[in-house]
Amino acid sequence: MRSRTNVSRPSQYYIVTFADPLASQSQLTLAISYHVLGALTPLPAQIQQQDKQYLTYSFSAYFPSAYATLKQKTNIKLSSAEIPDYTTTTGLSKSKDPEVQGTKITYGPYDTKVEAGAIYPVSVRYEFTKPVLVASVLERDIEVSHWGGNLATEERYWLRNDGATLKDNFDRVIWATSNFYQNMPSSALKELRVPLKPGSVDPYYTDDIGNVSTSRYRPSEVREASLELKPRYPVFGGWKYSFRIGWNNVLSSSVRKLKTPANTYVLSVPLLEGSKMREGVQYERLDFRIVLPEGSKITKWEISGGTNVPLLTEQQGLHKTFMDTLGRTTLSLSAINVVDELRDIQVLVSYEYTFTNALRKPLSIIAGFATVFVVVWSVSLIDTSIGRKQK
Repeated sequence: MRSRTNVSRPSQYYIVTFADPLASQSQLTLAISYHVLGALTPLPAQIQQQDKQYLTYSFSAYFPSAYATLKQKTNIKLSSAEIPDYTTTTGLSKSKDPEVQGTKITYGPYDTKVEAGAIYPVSVRYEFTKPVLVASVLERDIEVSHWGGNLATEERYWLRNDGATLKDNFDRVIWATSNFYQNMPSSALKELRVPLKPGSVDPYYTDDIGNVSTSRYRPSEVREASLELKPRYPVFGGWKYSFRIGWNNVLSSSVRKLKTPANTYVLSVPLLEGSKMREGVQYERLDFRIVLPEGSKITKWEISGGTNVPLLTEQQGLHKTFMDTLGRTTLSLSAINVVDELRDIQVLVSYEYTFTNALRKPLSIIAGFATVFVVVWSVSLIDTSIGRKQK
């Protein structure tokens, strides 16, 4: 599938190429999935601390299409059955439009011919007393260490809540009182849950002030481990919170050595990991970096799994850390408008790492210690004593 328009335009057109040409008079069903980000608006924009939150979703009752459409229907599944406001259409359907059943609202079906590019603006307002989480930036680093047999992961978040802002100042008494009731709905972010691979160890959680102790880790060697985090303060609408988390895994769980060609390894890591919320998290920008051992050489990299692969920009370079000589090989990938569904995507990196390159760091350390020893020994030979004057 190839895009034929600039990504900054509101409408995108794509060319879909089939593996085999479609035979005459035959039919084919296409399933198209896409994600709409930043489409929810709180209404009212300001609420009291204990009030319910309502969001408005504006869209077109006519599905956007580059072709004339003979029949169409739009189903919207909401998170709540409380839908106080929605747009009703006139003259589009023979029956009542839309039809509301519980948490589901349906526009159509429309049996009349709809011209290409036609729109019919409608909106739905529904109750959503949960945080609307958006990460303006997520920096995700993965560091490979063959000497330590370790795979270190660190993620840095710049998080904000795009929900309704507080009408009055934050009241800690009301907040403390509401925490006595279990499952009390709130538009503030109370906690984050981070699922980790089995066998993950040494998790940490820090923010701009320092270590955050309100965290809980549930390790597991067989099932998915869980890291539960509580922000230093509740994140209400319009509020921001930046923090970082990290953990370690055994290198053999993600890296394997190929028989041919020699000295070649394959690293497989998920493009997106980190926090997983039922209401989802939007990532405006993702900066993903893989730091390979010093002296390694990337032969190729590719994306595996998943159907909605974002447009990735690639950059290779060097990253110098403690006791490095040349610097570690890095692969940096960047993407915008990333969603939670990309967790199924794996990044595969093939790289060469010889025995000589593996000896580079220990030889550098030995040479450093030897140099220091020689310098200290040479200085000790210098006579710095003050003798008596000869008459």
